[in-house]
Amino acid sequence: MIQQFNSELGYMELLLVADSLDRSQPLLRVASDVGYHILRSIGIDDGASKYVDTLRPDAVIIVTKKIDHIILREMSAINERHPTPMLIFTHDSQPASIDAAVKAGAGSYVVDCHKPERLATLLGIAVTRFEEQQRLKSDLLQTKNALQERKSVEKAKGIIMKSKSLSEDQAYKAMRKLAMNHNKRIGEIAEQIISASEVLV
Repeated sequence: MIQQFNSELGYMELLLVADSLDRSQPLLRVASDVGYHILRSIGIDDGASKYVDTLRPDAVIIVTKKIDHIILREMSAINERHPTPMLIFTHDSQPASIDAAVKAGAGSYVVDCHKPERLATLLGIAVTRFEEQQRLKSDLLQTKNALQERKSVEKAKGIIMKSKSLSEDQAYKAMRKLAMNHNKRIGEIAEQIISASEVLV
């Protein structure tokens, strides 16, 4: 399910992940000033993904001097288990680090930890990118499911045509009638027919 956010409301619940208290303090102050609520402030090694699982923040802010495997691992886990907008403040300008962070789910990557007043704008960008990525993933999944369903229907039609000596049109009508009678999608009926035929083989 795609999460929806409205940054115009001026309120978001955030998880702050930082490798230094000094680097996180300016962001904590700005977050409070713009009306955001920091659900928890944790260290890089504290397992951000488990906190996302339990706290379900609107976004995750990561403040770190350098992108390392621990950060990337936790970002990937968040992206897989509970996709959430992620914003990174860092001094790490290495192209490889930027590429790895974006692939792990970063919506904004800021090589500048000295301008926390940009937090609201950057979070808005991260959220917008996140929603677009989620929409594209949803569209792709729907397309894949529709293609798989069509393949199943075609295979099931072939099974019915062979076993009942029916034409293609008659087989399809028989499947459609079964679907209506059982209040199911024709794709579900097709899968049941395929499963039943495999048991009988």
